[in-house]
Amino acid sequence: MIRTLYRAFVALSVVSGALLAQMPPVPQSAQNPITAEKAMLGKILFWEEQLSSDNSTACGTCHIPAVGGGDPRTSTPGNIHPGPDGIFGSADDIRGSRGIVHCNSTGEFAPDPYFFPKPQVTGRKSPSFIGVQWADELFWDGRASGTFTDPETNQVVIPWGGALESQAVGPVLSNVEMACSSRNFGDLNAKLATAVPLQFARNLPAAMAAALVQYPTYPALFQSAFGTPTISAARIGMAIATYERTLVPDGTPFDDFTNGNLTALTPQQILGMNLFNGIANCAQCHIAPLFTDHSFANIGVRPGTEDAGREAVTLNPMDRNAFRVPSLRNAGLRAPFFHNGGMQTMLDVVLFYSLGGDFPNQASLDPRMVPVPLNHSQRIAIADFVQNGLTDPRVLLGQFPFDRPTLNSESPSYFTNYGTAKMGSGGFTPTHVSPLTPNLGNGQFRLGLSGALGGASAYFVMADTPAFPGTMYNTVPLNLDPASPFLFSIPMTLSGPIGVPGAGFASVGLPIPYDPAVNDASLFFQWLVIDPSVSDFVSTTNGLLVTTYTP
Repeated sequence: MIRTLYRAFVALSVVSGALLAQMPPVPQSAQNPITAEKAMLGKILFWEEQLSSDNSTACGTCHIPAVGGGDPRTSTPGNIHPGPDGIFGSADDIRGSRGIVHCNSTGEFAPDPYFFPKPQVTGRKSPSFIGVQWADELFWDGRASGTFTDPETNQVVIPWGGALESQAVGPVLSNVEMACSSRNFGDLNAKLATAVPLQFARNLPAAMAAALVQYPTYPALFQSAFGTPTISAARIGMAIATYERTLVPDGTPFDDFTNGNLTALTPQQILGMNLFNGIANCAQCHIAPLFTDHSFANIGVRPGTEDAGREAVTLNPMDRNAFRVPSLRNAGLRAPFFHNGGMQTMLDVVLFYSLGGDFPNQASLDPRMVPVPLNHSQRIAIADFVQNGLTDPRVLLGQFPFDRPTLNSESPSYFTNYGTAKMGSGGFTPTHVSPLTPNLGNGQFRLGLSGALGGASAYFVMADTPAFPGTMYNTVPLNLDPASPFLFSIPMTLSGPIGVPGAGFASVGLPIPYDPAVNDASLFFQWLVIDPSVSDFVSTTNGLLVTTYTP
């Protein structure tokens, strides 16, 4: 009897689920139809670290399929934004994505309010780029609208249905994510015109590698995709958007189950699915088959005073603290959760909703956010359904169409700090700034200095051998071999307010040619700062060993 009832229960679940299981056709505009050539160009551009000013960051750096299209670094140290109060370690901290070290219009490293000399971190968690092709507006606050306007000409290219294109052209000019200050698309277009596509990436999927054999330059790739070799902002946006439209995550156990495979979901996941669609009211916003209604909702994650959210776009006070309702497909891979990365596990998320949110006393709270009485077993079942039943194994395993190359930024560190530093004025010790990988062909490679005396004279010193450990000149530690025939120094005046301890900074460009003769070269660096407030009038960094490599 129990088995018969269970089979009837499963059959009812299959019938009700099948009505919602079929993913709708991928929308595309008449102005940007999907083609294989354009999708391949978009895929190459999406994984191209040379889209950033310093060759350190691709779109894909913050959007990895294996973690559901989000950023695997979000839950690791070095990816915390201090939040609205500007204080690290407080309750409003945000788990964001690491971008670039702040740099000025000439490409030199320069201080920012919170992070220098380390890379900046975004003020919201990276949302997924997988399965968003049905959305009318993108980014957490929806500022990427369906009307795609060419950022170079200010002409409307796509009147509706262009949210992916609008979103794609934003990060490449963000001076937190990918760009030095004052960068424009003219700079980027010119850079791509002479760049070797994906020259810093490795382990390219076979189809990408074959495309680059056939079309080895960006002008040739744009010719293939658009009919002429012209590189432009609009075309970059349209190509990346086309690639993203090919990423349809419809291979989940839920899809198999609703297509008739009764073993695709476990009994617990079936219970979770029915609770999800029933008393838990999850389906009010997360409607199958996309598991989102594309709305914006304030669900009480944080107080409304911290982040205006959707209100910054609409100027409607009732949109304060409202954020885009994401699809739950592959959400189980995207921990931590919410726009601030404030929830660690899917079970935590289910409990959050069952309690009606953490900060429910807000005028703009979505009326759908009401407490739901769920016991622990029911919460576990819902979490299991979302965590595992809605995960496409192709996404998790990086299988086509979710395959990708290995990025240069995923290489092991090629920097080694060694030796001794000497403190300068105000108790500040000069430190190296070395965020960029020293790979062959990296014309934007540079090293920097921070934490020195503002406006001081300094020397950037390089050698091919280190000093013997403990070598000193009076009270000044020497980390480079003073007898090295390759020893040379560059004198300069540090930037920063004159005479202010710890405010001095500088950087030196060291372009690395794509020359096998310099592969695996070991170079040693030290900064010496003239500082009249310390003994022997010199403060120093420790030594830095940099090893070049072929990506």
